[in-house]
Amino acid sequence: MTNTFILLNLILVLFISCNDSDDPEFIDSKCDQIVIIDNQKYINDKSSGLSVQSVEINGDCLNVVLTSGGCDGKTWVAELVDANWIAESIPEQRDLRILLQNEELCDANISKMYSFDLRPTRIVNSNKILLNLEFWDEQILYEY
Repeated sequence: MTNTFILLNLILVLFISCNDSDDPEFIDSKCDQIVIIDNQKYINDKSSGLSVQSVEINGDCLNVVLTSGGCDGKTWVAELVDANWIAESIPEQRDLRILLQNEELCDANISKMYSFDLRPTRIVNSNKILLNLEFWDEQILYEY
């Protein structure tokens, strides 16, 4: 009985300590974060009070400079969310949205650069895709 209890506790500890968010497929990422593919998050979560100052692709990383009001931007949390739908065109297109959590109450305009791994947005049997980023007027060509 004691051995069964110990075994069950060990299994419980192992189960709790596992974290699905650490995707081993992208553990080698050179970017700060990985794009999130989530239609509900894309539809339901919005950002306001931010502007996209610049966009650049460097390898598989989308480097984005954001500007928003704040004190120093140290508490900001930014996510890049993909709508999880593909527009049938040549090349195919995906819609992206940056979600910025900014609770700083200062009046300064702060700019920060974020880097997002785009590999989850890749399409099988293709080597490029057009990205439509909210708050950015131009399509972004991602070639891989």
